[in-house]
Amino acid sequence: MYIGTKPQSGFISQEANQYFTGLTQNYIDLNQSISSLSSVIVLVNGVVQENSTMSLTSSTRITLGDTLVSGDKVTCIYVAKISSTQAPGTGTVTNDMLAGSIANSKLATDPLNASNLASGTVPTARLGSGTASSSTFLRGDSTFAEAGGGAWNLIYSDDVSGMGSGTNAYTDSNMFSSTYNFYRIYILDWEPQSDGVNLEIQFKLGGVTRTADYKWNVTRETSNSGGESTNYSNGDDVIRAWYGCGNASGESMSGWFEYTNPTGDTGNWYTTSSMYSGINTSGYAIGGIGAGTNQNSTGPMTGFTIIANTGGLGNYKLRAYGLKQS
Repeated sequence: MYIGTKPQSGFISQEANQYFTGLTQNYIDLNQSISSLSSVIVLVNGVVQENSTMSLTSSTRITLGDTLVSGDKVTCIYVAKISSTQAPGTGTVTNDMLAGSIANSKLATDPLNASNLASGTVPTARLGSGTASSSTFLRGDSTFAEAGGGAWNLIYSDDVSGMGSGTNAYTDSNMFSSTYNFYRIYILDWEPQSDGVNLEIQFKLGGVTRTADYKWNVTRETSNSGGESTNYSNGDDVIRAWYGCGNASGESMSGWFEYTNPTGDTGNWYTTSSMYSGINTSGYAIGGIGAGTNQNSTGPMTGFTIIANTGGLGNYKLRAYGLKQS
């Protein structure tokens, strides 16, 4: 019977005992090393031998009190060679039990030493919190964040070829979001299908493409004249942004227009400014600046339409940039 918890003997093992027969000497050689006679019990013909009658000649040899005869049977029990393979229960090993037993210095390769990273990459999730992407960077506080203000970012592009229509509407949400407060739309290498064509703009405000109440002014200077001419309107269905692009071989025009705060209704009319340069219908260099507004709605801007005042839009490249807010 047991007092208290019964030992789990099924998980306890003992080193193998040694048995000797047919010896005619006064010693036995052990297959285990011991440090003292108290580590073993020696029986000769079933009789326990007193330690005082024996001596430990070496760690693996015991000298007996008498010389054995061939019929003697000797047993050596290793009492100090009991080992336990009892598996601890899940969650039963505490930090205190492991204190001093596990340390980085005891590992074959110290995981805290960056030079031990022989190959491969560290997953971004291990570098910091937040979302790693092409538009974020890892800050000093180990957080992925978007870049700060002051940088132009390309947010939309469109390459158009052979467009027979004279209008093209743009409503991509990237060009009308709160991510940016300032937007600039470049139209590059414009080659309209007709000659002497003006580029015009309409805004989509409050969910409606506005076709009235535009006011604008645009200048033009040419290489064959030292003066500047101006066109304007205080009640039009479009904003004229560029003036007089030629379409003969080698003639084209590039420039931009811009707008601010497209997502909010501040109560102010939307305005735009523009700049352009190129070759006109007579082959002269031409350029100018412009400004315009729509006074039909102050609602959020969700789109714009570019228009050739005659013929098709032809060929052009559109690139939209947003300026990060600080």
